[in-house]
Amino acid sequence: MVERVVLTIKVERQGLVPEEESSPDAEQEAQEEAGSEPVVVARQLEVATEHGPLFRGVDLDIGPGLHALRIPAGPRQSALLLALAGRLRPKAGTVTVLGETDPRAVRKQCAVAAIEGVDELDDPVTVRTVLAEQRRWFAPWYASVPSDAGRAEFDLVYGENQAPEPSARIRELTDMDLFLLRVTLALLGGRPVLVVGDLEQVRDEERRARALDRLAAVSRLRTVLVGVTNPLGPTAPDHTLHQCGLDL
Repeated sequence: MVERVVLTIKVERQGLVPEEESSPDAEQEAQEEAGSEPVVVARQLEVATEHGPLFRGVDLDIGPGLHALRIPAGPRQSALLLALAGRLRPKAGTVTVLGETDPRAVRKQCAVAAIEGVDELDDPVTVRTVLAEQRRWFAPWYASVPSDAGRAEFDLVYGENQAPEPSARIRELTDMDLFLLRVTLALLGGRPVLVVGDLEQVRDEERRARALDRLAAVSRLRTVLVGVTNPLGPTAPDHTLHQCGLDL
């Protein structure tokens, strides 16, 4: 069998039976019917390494809300998410975020969280330290940073879940707490689009569902894209599932 790497996109709206196939025009119509303009648009997107393409031919129309991009975890998923966030230059195709096409402008619209090799945290440091460093990073150089800066983002992301103690070290956190902390740090920049790595890095199913609920809460204020390996299931919060199947 001849192997080829192609990414095809389908859209499932929660509670509806998915079509066998979906075209970019169909995704665009779905967004218009929902009364919202696309926030993130990809056309014929391709990312390749020296060994060949990781994916090619990707078309996406993503509006406000929570979006799950189903693609196997690993280099392909990370490359797709980073390309959509303007952090990885594609070999071909275009990405438009809130009307911006220049990668530097796209990066200013997109925060990234929980993506391997991008925002990993050092095991020995404390939650207090990483929050303080991130607050200082995003604050103007001439401005003092209030001690409670970022509290709103912290409360939004953790919600009713028990948040880790400020003195807790990164190595002591559960996978869910670490995942949510990285999301919190990303939100401190105030960017309107949040791109999140593989949801299944939260291994326990119950904790993963809680993490997803918190992403849904964030998505009420900004557009959220999260990589997933498997469908989220009927009990998941309202979301749009983009089937990113690799035809190998």
